[in-house]
Amino acid sequence: MTQTVGELDFPLHGFLETRRGPIVEVALSNSPAGLARTYVLVPEGAGELPPGIYSTLVKQVLDLDETGGWMVEIDLEPESRGAEARGDTTLDDEWASDERDLVIASHADFFLPQEAPAEREGGQPVNPYGLWALDAQGSAFRVEVERDEESGGLIIEAATRFGKALHPWVYGAVRADTLEIEADALEGDDALLDLQLYVTDGDDDREYERWLVGTRRALEARAARPLPEFDPGQWMRWLIPVEGGDPVAFGGFLFPEKREIELQPVMPHEPEWAAGRVLTIPRERPDQEFEGSREVTVYAKPFKELRSSVAKVRKRPATPIGRFVLQPEGYMPEGWSSLG
Repeated sequence: MTQTVGELDFPLHGFLETRRGPIVEVALSNSPAGLARTYVLVPEGAGELPPGIYSTLVKQVLDLDETGGWMVEIDLEPESRGAEARGDTTLDDEWASDERDLVIASHADFFLPQEAPAEREGGQPVNPYGLWALDAQGSAFRVEVERDEESGGLIIEAATRFGKALHPWVYGAVRADTLEIEADALEGDDALLDLQLYVTDGDDDREYERWLVGTRRALEARAARPLPEFDPGQWMRWLIPVEGGDPVAFGGFLFPEKREIELQPVMPHEPEWAAGRVLTIPRERPDQEFEGSREVTVYAKPFKELRSSVAKVRKRPATPIGRFVLQPEGYMPEGWSSLG
């Protein structure tokens, strides 16, 4: 006889660290370190997760000890009590997890001391020139969007832990006005869509919220009040030409290991001097602070030289292309969303 989710027993107990901060005790249908899907009974007060039953869409063991203790990283999906209970394998050692995912453990003291949840987008490696969402509460956050070929709509998920703490699931979306979404509707510097989102609860889809989704520049133009400032954290820094010109953003500043820093393109439209080249700057001198401002020379090497089959060409030294002022960590120029 088929067993429903609502008929499951939850004999095991563990602790769940939520994205908004609280660590709560949860009940489990089976050991999360095993192969089979684990159902999780979540109580009131679990941060961004409403009380209810969830299951492991995917899971990965982080630690097992000799006493039977465990710590498992998980991605949860909501379950309907009337849905059929599944015993499929969701343990995946090759799952490429990230900071957005949840962790459960057999003991609460397995978790590291908690930091206060973020109050705005940023502070972690995320490109601010990707797509953003503005939710019904006025919060702005980065999102990942892909086209749902079956329905013609979109599939939307928060791209960072900050966004996941507000909206933890993967959502379906259609245009709030015409329903149809053109394939290139979110391309372009001023792309913006008014979307109705849906969330799946077991077998049923229900309306969730209405969001504006598009570029940061487009959202700023439509928002009823100024959006919170973006925190670039340690990953992204700005270079301003010494002889004058617009600031240019690059990534590559998170834990560089070499004597030089390879600049990673961030902006959708690179300046002419950066196109088709690998760009580097020297590391700071002993008398300089890594996170501070300093004047640097930018060196460039064409991609075609690096890919050359001729060793002599590949080994050509990079060419200096100009002097720039590297701005300090945390700097964001005014009107940055319109640059690049």
